[in-house]
Amino acid sequence: MADKAQKTVLIVENQPNYTQLLVKQLLFAGLKPAVAITGEGGIKKVAECHPDLILTEAELSDMDIIEFISLLRQRSEADGVPVVAMSVFPHLKSKCLEGGYNDFLQKPIKMIGLMAHVRKFLQ
Repeated sequence: MADKAQKTVLIVENQPNYTQLLVKQLLFAGLKPAVAITGEGGIKKVAECHPDLILTEAELSDMDIIEFISLLRQRSEADGVPVVAMSVFPHLKSKCLEGGYNDFLQKPIKMIGLMAHVRKFLQ
């Protein structure tokens, strides 16, 4: 498997401050972050950056989180790519996991929790 420095993590997040925090944490870990601020933008970005992991906000501004994963899973570029939903709302965890997400991170996300999930999916 390729070195982790070559791994790309797509962040689909509509809050700029949170996006900056995630980008900094991923860069610090030697990963290559890519960013989209909407679900539609995230779907398009998958074709551009071919991510190894996708972290997505569960409350997207332009589509339901289940619609997002459904559209994403139709893309050949996303085949086999783990997708982790993130939310401040714990009740969304079961909806996301039942809807096809690989995992769920409760916000606020601590660096240790984020990196544990990243390592889990990028091994």
